[in-house]
Amino acid sequence: MSKPLMEKGRHPKQKTWRRRYSRHRADFPLKATSLSEDGYNEIRGRCGDIGRGGMGAVLTSEVQAGEVVSLEFALPNSTEAFSIRAIVRYRRGFMHGLEFLGLSSAQETAISSFCANLEEVD
Repeated sequence: MSKPLMEKGRHPKQKTWRRRYSRHRADFPLKATSLSEDGYNEIRGRCGDIGRGGMGAVLTSEVQAGEVVSLEFALPNSTEAFSIRAIVRYRRGFMHGLEFLGLSSAQETAISSFCANLEEVD
């Protein structure tokens, strides 16, 4: 028998998914470019966390979940500029969860090295 509705509402929602790669707190500027009916839109933002598989970013415009964007950024203390495509996995207001698409092994290594000394987030 199922629990009554009153009991179901008392339990906080638990996260039912797990990331494949850990995320690490970071703070640096980035530029995202999305494609709309009007052409390309350049969106400024800031990274909040990053890992081998993606990043969490606050963008100045909302991008819908499922859209693919181009990201441009440089990791702090690095001269290498990254140009990476990512898919928006979730959006809460201006906060976006981005999954990297097609990272090269060099990009993956650079991101992993950058994250090695950073604080891990949930």
